[in-house]
Amino acid sequence: MGKVAKQKRELLEVTTTCVNCEGHLELNQRFCPNCGGKRMYNRLTWRNLFEDFVDRFLNIENAFLKTFIALFKYPEDVIEGYMRGMRKKYLPAFSYFAIAITVAGFASFVIKNWFMEDMIAAQTAIYANDDPVAEIQKSFTTNFLSWMMDYQSVVYFSFIPFIAIISRLVFWNYKRFNMVEHFVIYLYAYSHIAMIFTLLGLMVIWYQPIYQVFSFMGLPITIIYIAYVLKRLFRLDTGALVLKSALFGLVLFVLFILIGVVTFIAGVFLYKSGALEGSEFIEAIEKQQAAKRAMQEAATTIKDTIPLDSLSNFLFVFRF
Repeated sequence: MGKVAKQKRELLEVTTTCVNCEGHLELNQRFCPNCGGKRMYNRLTWRNLFEDFVDRFLNIENAFLKTFIALFKYPEDVIEGYMRGMRKKYLPAFSYFAIAITVAGFASFVIKNWFMEDMIAAQTAIYANDDPVAEIQKSFTTNFLSWMMDYQSVVYFSFIPFIAIISRLVFWNYKRFNMVEHFVIYLYAYSHIAMIFTLLGLMVIWYQPIYQVFSFMGLPITIIYIAYVLKRLFRLDTGALVLKSALFGLVLFVLFILIGVVTFIAGVFLYKSGALEGSEFIEAIEKQQAAKRAMQEAATTIKDTIPLDSLSNFLFVFRF
């Protein structure tokens, strides 16, 4: 009796309305004729949940897995397919970007809660423990890394239109893709390589020396992968690829210089106007400068308190 009651509790109410599209569904139909949604007869179990996970993420026919593999082998098929309206075979650009952001958010959570101290220690290891600048540097590094962890998705998204604009300038003589399509190229390419490096980084973060080396490898490998994607999209030969890559790097360097100059001028103006009064960054810089001045003054004082004659006598005795 109890077993029958339990089985009844596990059954869902069977209706003639599809829960996905709200279309009409006959009682004997297991799949909706309008949207293809499957009718559920029983409540969720751990087995159902596991089967759904395998079907969604590990099935070779799964859109994410197909997109992930194709962006290695045939990136032009994914990107140009999306531009032509393909939405079923591969994940749409923003869906793939959203997954990359989710992975980055998970990595930020792990790093911030378990590995932040190790990262700070690795980046401030050049300072002596009794160096007063070390604490200031540690505080600044902590604040910067925390900010990066909190706003990593914003940094990711803002970087994509930036490199898309550079790409459009570099490939100005190629009328194959417009500005929006260049944006789509980097939604896929940058999301793909960023997601790979994030996942691999989580595998080696437990040992900081390896992680630091791995971090330095990020930029050159990202450049190589994006060059590979552009080569396949624009059908470039080796000479054209080298030329465009060099031009891309030159434009990027010039823009970084311009941004740095503008940022510096804006920072000086804000500092002079008092708008940054009381900010943690300015306080950290001022403390660092004060600590350096104190160390220099202490060294000068020690040097001045030693009589020249005493020093000469000491050297004379030491010599004989």
